[in-house]
Amino acid sequence: MELTISRLSNVPVLNIVGEIDHGNAPTVGATIDELIEQKQRTILLDLSQVDYMDSGGISVLLSALRRLREGGWLGVINPNANVRRLLQIVGLALDASFRVFDSVEDAQAAVQTHARP
Repeated sequence: MELTISRLSNVPVLNIVGEIDHGNAPTVGATIDELIEQKQRTILLDLSQVDYMDSGGISVLLSALRRLREGGWLGVINPNANVRRLLQIVGLALDASFRVFDSVEDAQAAVQTHARP
C-alpha cells in the first residue's frame, strides 16, 4: 500500500494505492488520527486505486467516523464496486457523517458547500 496526503480546498485527502487490510490498516488509522489531532474535521480518502479492503480497513473507517461525527464528516472518493458494496453491507453508507463520492469533482463540490472549519 502507498499512502500520500494532498489537499482539496484545504481538506486533507488520503490518496491510497493498493489494498487496505489488517497488515497496513494501522498506518491508515494513524494518519487519520494525526489529522484529527490537528483539528481537521473533514477528511477524504481517495479510494480510486484501492482494489481490496478487508475488515481492518472497515475498522479504521468506523473509528475515524466516531471521532469525526460531532462537527465533521468522513468521505471516500470513487471506491470500486466491491469496496462500495462492503461499505453498504456494514452500514457506513447510511451514516449521515459518512459520504461516498463518485469523483473528485463531486467531493470538491461537497467540500466547498459543507466543510466546517
